[in-house]
Amino acid sequence: MSAYNGYIERLSKKVNARLADIEAVFNFDFGVEYEVAICQLLEDFLPSRFGVCRGFVVSEDGRKAGDDVIIYDRLLSPSLRALGGIQYAVKEQIPVDAVYAYIECKNSINEDDVMEKSIEQVRSVKKLLLERNALENKLYEKDGPIYLGKARDWPRPLPRLKNQPYCAIFARSSSAKIPESLARDAYTPDLMILGIDHIATQSVLLGPDGIKGALFYDDKYAATLRIENLNGNAFGVGLVSILQAISWIELVQIDWANSLNEAFYNALVGNRTK
Repeated sequence: MSAYNGYIERLSKKVNARLADIEAVFNFDFGVEYEVAICQLLEDFLPSRFGVCRGFVVSEDGRKAGDDVIIYDRLLSPSLRALGGIQYAVKEQIPVDAVYAYIECKNSINEDDVMEKSIEQVRSVKKLLLERNALENKLYEKDGPIYLGKARDWPRPLPRLKNQPYCAIFARSSSAKIPESLARDAYTPDLMILGIDHIATQSVLLGPDGIKGALFYDDKYAATLRIENLNGNAFGVGLVSILQAISWIELVQIDWANSLNEAFYNALVGNRTK
């Protein structure tokens, strides 16, 4: 049993039971219902400062990526969801600077083409998020911890960027296989929940010491995504992994100056043409 009196095991049982109950009411053959179910789970699980919605991450110049579940900072970017509307029904557009994490949701990933499409969707989101203004992690050690005046091998569990995005894939059921062609770079998913039993996480290569799991991608010691069998606890471990990651991430305050200037300019031009 894990720490806090088996918190992860208890969380996994609650999530598995809740998904089963929701599936009995809504047919998860349609992706929208599963996305909404994940939004509801995250909304209940995460601290209130984290917002959850369905939609796209959008850059200042209007480029968009993703169309599933976003975890964002409520204070940096309040949702534009209509008051009194059906929660999660409308897809939002969240500025890249306000995004903590993105989750690609699939009820079932049992075919290679579905897995590959999901990975590509995550990669496109991560690429856009990594273009945002960087906030350097001042405690980052390029060559790992120093011991007796010499650089040691990994571990250094936290990345170079303090606003490093965290991206995942959640599948209700899966064959628990990863394509052999999966790229090993900064744009791959950080986490995959592949059914209730299996999870895939980033890993690092430690030479003679083997391979160890990691929370984030490490550009020097990265190995590949590694699958673990967690015997029914995949969703609990996955949710706590996301919480661990986004609780550490620190976002940059959004500079709305360009948006304000553009709004005033458009109003000025519009008044002149009337």
